[in-house]
Amino acid sequence: RANIAPSAGTRISATTSVFNVLRSACFVTQHGIRTTDPPCATVSMPSLIIRPLTVADVPHLDRIDANLESDRFLDLEKAVDGLGASWRLIERPLVPPFVSTDYGLHADERPALIERLRRNDGLYLVAEDDTRPAALLDVEVEHWRKSANVWHLFVDRAYRRRGLGRQLMQRAFDWARASGLRGIVCETQTNNWAACNFYRKLGFQLSGIDDHFYSNQDIALREVALFWWYELG
Repeated sequence: RANIAPSAGTRISATTSVFNVLRSACFVTQHGIRTTDPPCATVSMPSLIIRPLTVADVPHLDRIDANLESDRFLDLEKAVDGLGASWRLIERPLVPPFVSTDYGLHADERPALIERLRRNDGLYLVAEDDTRPAALLDVEVEHWRKSANVWHLFVDRAYRRRGLGRQLMQRAFDWARASGLRGIVCETQTNNWAACNFYRKLGFQLSGIDDHFYSNQDIALREVALFWWYELG
């Protein structure tokens, strides 16, 4: 994320090659912090195991520190002309940086996750270091459109830059293909540039923008929902 003057910005079409200009940095988790190091390789983590998530694990998932810091965002410009509308994403520095303090699996989200686990209609994994949860992958099948939705991909800050997020998503790709699904969808936000670049690097394509997903002032608040699609061959 090299600094870019707000007056100029890097202009990116929301419909073609949205992140072609973002190839210099490496982001290895959905909610990781930016690094300008060379592309990351998977690092051996001998004490870490990835296993199926259980209902008994859910109360302990708040131990995953999934918070993030972002010093840039994707500014959204929108133009409406009758039934015609266009959106443009512009990479800009974020001053002051966005720093989350409560990102993770909230208590009010636990019942839905437990229900998904009981239905056993998806891929639910936890990465564990001894007895400490280090990462979560929560993916549910959406039968009506023959796809899967990534509800959560969290990697603890202490375990980032090791390729763990990429390993979890590779398991999701393999599982989805074996399940006969046609694609995987996920949601990020314009103020979580690292997540956007992570999914782009994995091969996801930007497939939708909803500028009223969180509130009636999403554009002004610089937090607009972006939807990504990974097509399975």
